[in-house]
Amino acid sequence: MKMRALAQAEAEKKLTEAALAIEREKCYEKRLATAKTLRRLCFTLVAFAVIASPAFGQTMEHSREVNSAQFSPDGRWIVTTSKDYTARLWDATTGQAMGQPMQHEGVVVSARFSPDGRRVVTASEDNTARLWEATTGRAAGEPMQHDGPVVSAWFSPDSKRVVTASADKTARLWDAATGKALSEPMEHPREVNSAQFSPDGRWIVTTSKDYTARLWDAATGQPVGKPMQHKGVVVSAQFSPDSKRLVTASGEFAARLWDATTGQAVGKPMQHESWVVSAQFSPDGRRVVTASWDHTARLWDAATGQPVGQPMWHAAEVKSAQFSPDGRLVVTASSDDTAQLWDATTGQAAGDPMRHDGPVVSAQFSPNGQRVFTASSDYTARLWDNTLSVAARSGP
Repeated sequence: MKMRALAQAEAEKKLTEAALAIEREKCYEKRLATAKTLRRLCFTLVAFAVIASPAFGQTMEHSREVNSAQFSPDGRWIVTTSKDYTARLWDATTGQAMGQPMQHEGVVVSARFSPDGRRVVTASEDNTARLWEATTGRAAGEPMQHDGPVVSAWFSPDSKRVVTASADKTARLWDAATGKALSEPMEHPREVNSAQFSPDGRWIVTTSKDYTARLWDAATGQPVGKPMQHKGVVVSAQFSPDSKRLVTASGEFAARLWDATTGQAVGKPMQHESWVVSAQFSPDGRRVVTASWDHTARLWDAATGQPVGQPMWHAAEVKSAQFSPDGRLVVTASSDDTAQLWDATTGQAAGDPMRHDGPVVSAQFSPNGQRVFTASSDYTARLWDNTLSVAARSGP
């Protein structure tokens, strides 16, 4: 309580200083920058005054920072990854650990369930991706070997293949039953940041530090069309639900929309004031939500790239933003130690912050939208009840 009071007093002091600075500034650009600082400090003060949404179940703990978390397709299980060199399975109702830890020899960056819920694939800085039985955590098949850290691994929609992305400048296709390579590597001139299948399973999109995103034939691993050129590192890409469009997030302070069949840009760049680290389509494909280091997440029209509603402000960098399964809410994860729910039409906050004791690196809705699962650098992952926010949004 004493530390919180001191922190609040310090924030109030900075708030006063920022207000005085606005009056003193003669340069328009400096006044604008100071006003932005003032707005973020206001948000911080508000955060001290609210009570976090209730967590339920047991806190899920690792011995180091938690990097990612994902629900199983049926919502019964959760998989987490950590800098403690493990991925772990948990009961999504009780938070109890299930099976044995899935052990790597380096930091585990990400883990995903197969669409059929039977397997888990992990990506690690030990230069491998690995397959595991989803009910027991036992290894399945051979390690999928790269020549550098593996930064992402995704199943195909039919659960039969895996695509991996690596700092060795390649993405690779694998048999999900055996872990055997299926094609020649998909190569970029620089490190590959992500690789993902289209919902119809026909294409793969990769993103890279070479300032491009690229399309590939998912059956052969051969390139399709021209590279989608950016002016900065491309962090991630996602297909629209109908597989016809792509949205990319990049270090050029913008997200961009593309025609997935031609690789041509669509609409205007969706502009932020710092790196955009995540961009996702809504379930109906009509909107996009972006997350940025400029302390905001933003909503956009997926046809035109025009903004929708107001910016969703945090007091620090926003790490991720995701729509709820019904498309009516957004959940954001931030370095300000909170996750937050927002109305996906207006961008207004819905419910109280979900607070951790360290930066929140990811937040995800359960498949039924009634719970939120957060992963944090405070060594924990937590489940939160979303039903109160849903009730408040729906009205009597």
